[in-house]
Amino acid sequence: MSSHTGSGTGSATEPCDSSKAQAQISIGLVGLDRSGQFHAERLSLRAGIEIVAGCDPSKEEPRRLPGPRWAGRPVYSRSDELLARTDFDRVLIAGPIERRTEWAVQALEAGKHVALDAPPCSDATQLHDLLAVARRASRHLSILPTRRDGTEFRTAVEIVRGEHLGQLRSARLISWGKAVPYTPDNLASGKPNAAGEDDLFAIFAYQYVDQLLQLIRERPRSVFGRIAGNAQGDSTAPEFTLAIAFESGGDALIDVNLVSGAVLHTGWMLAGVRGGYSSGRIYLEEASGEISDAPMSESHLPEIDVYGEFLTWTGGKLGPAASARDAEIVMRVIDAARESSRTGQTVLLKS
Repeated sequence: MSSHTGSGTGSATEPCDSSKAQAQISIGLVGLDRSGQFHAERLSLRAGIEIVAGCDPSKEEPRRLPGPRWAGRPVYSRSDELLARTDFDRVLIAGPIERRTEWAVQALEAGKHVALDAPPCSDATQLHDLLAVARRASRHLSILPTRRDGTEFRTAVEIVRGEHLGQLRSARLISWGKAVPYTPDNLASGKPNAAGEDDLFAIFAYQYVDQLLQLIRERPRSVFGRIAGNAQGDSTAPEFTLAIAFESGGDALIDVNLVSGAVLHTGWMLAGVRGGYSSGRIYLEEASGEISDAPMSESHLPEIDVYGEFLTWTGGKLGPAASARDAEIVMRVIDAARESSRTGQTVLLKS
């Protein structure tokens, strides 16, 4: 017998209410933790989107979808029960990072198109294999760009795309501050952090490396990483430093400490062959050799639609989308940072 909550008790193809007949895009949602609830709430604000059912395989008692719009939708405790439904062809996957690849493979092999929350999986090998599954299944696979929509980052992107700085030579970002609850006991025991079930290094490193690779659009050559925690470098401690070198000779430094008592957030600081950018100001060398600075207005780039690639896909090229191919490079950098933190050596990335 199916195990689910909510008011939907009909067949797999039976609509839950009359509004579904008007829906343009129908979705199944796997993973109803905080990130899954967040995405469900955001999607509830969009017309033409319908979450027909949810699934929470990581919990004995499945959580409910958030109301009011999705409150009556069925929620299954087994992914195969959700994927057996034929009234949707797209699946959004959240939930614990270590389970996302497993669920994505199941969804792709069930003939569904898939979007994963970021980070999409535990390591680059998993993602490489997942991309291969998407190609074999001829299904669309994308990764949600959940940390590219901030005004500060979009301003940095606009600066880079313009001609002010010329080719980037270096990028820096510092983010310190007591942003998550964390105690020395957590670090000593290796227990999950108080902010959630997932590895905070993976979450925060992914978002900053992903942003960096959108700014410096070339392949990274090497990575040096220092991750606070155990000897394996796999602690959930949200404190790390990454030094990344690129093929053209450019470099980047990302320094994050989310339990620091000293609050410092620089945003992206950029240096190019013609000038620099930091904290909303651009610095250019004049003919006299002096450096002048001027304020830059906030980005005029349109806000990024986090769900755009997933929702607007209408049957074009199948297989991994651009976001999935980008994510594989991000995950390779993160894997190299973990290895570097274990060995204390710089790790060269294979081309």
